Amino acid sequence: MSAGGTGSVPDATMTEVDDAVAVLAQRAELLRSLRDGPQSKPDLVAAQSASRSTVDRAVRTLETHGFVERDDGVSLTLRGRLALDAYDEFAATLGSLDAAGELLDVLPADARLDGALLRGATVVQSDPVAPQRPYVAYQSVLEDATAVRGFAPAVLDENVARFRDRIVDAGTTVDLTVAPAALAELVASHSAAIEESLATGRLTLREASTVLDYSLMLVEQPDRTVVCALVFDDHGIAGVVENDTARAVEWASDVYESIREDATVLRD
Repeated sequence: MSAGGTGSVPDATMTEVDDAVAVLAQRAELLRSLRDGPQSKPDLVAAQSASRSTVDRAVRTLETHGFVERDDGVSLTLRGRLALDAYDEFAATLGSLDAAGELLDVLPADARLDGALLRGATVVQSDPVAPQRPYVAYQSVLEDATAVRGFAPAVLDENVARFRDRIVDAGTTVDLTVAPAALAELVASHSAAIEESLATGRLTLREASTVLDYSLMLVEQPDRTVVCALVFDDHGIAGVVENDTARAVEWASDVYESIREDATVLRD
């Protein structure tokens, strides 16, 4: 057994943590009923649709872990509130992973991706019947864009014309950082659209030196910012993850800024 200072967690502590997680998983609903204030035992029995003996055992167990306390009723402690918040976030992340399903299997294990992108997200995946569903969902977000910034690892030919229209005709500002091979293809195959877009002064195009395994776009709309992560497979777009929560936007902004800082501007 290693001595202190190694960063390892003692087995006894892990057992306590495991026990606490198990209790939270079993009694989360009861704890949530205490968020708004203390509850009497009869109220808890009615709210939980459980017997008094079951509620008594649950309260005793939660009290042992320091999650609740009893005085004029049963109330949530600070430890209990923080533990419940952590458990709810953990459960939400697991639920988001399940919702993302096969889309995550397309990406490598070391892909730069965080649970913040998935929690509260809408996931649209391709299927044989409707292979264009992710692209259509992505385009519906772009329709109201006032500004777009993001990273692209590949060129979607049909997307170039749409971006050109947004920039030239709709006045959308676009800050785009592109993987080197994709940028070469973009300039070679779509030079007219690129030149016209650059001439407006509303397109900034960069060559990336740091890349992602997927496309990450931050689409600013009049009333919100939407993060769109497009995942590609051998057949095209495997799916898109859309999220407008503050945490997702903050995370995506940090990731894009780190890529943008290392990139080379193609043309001012």
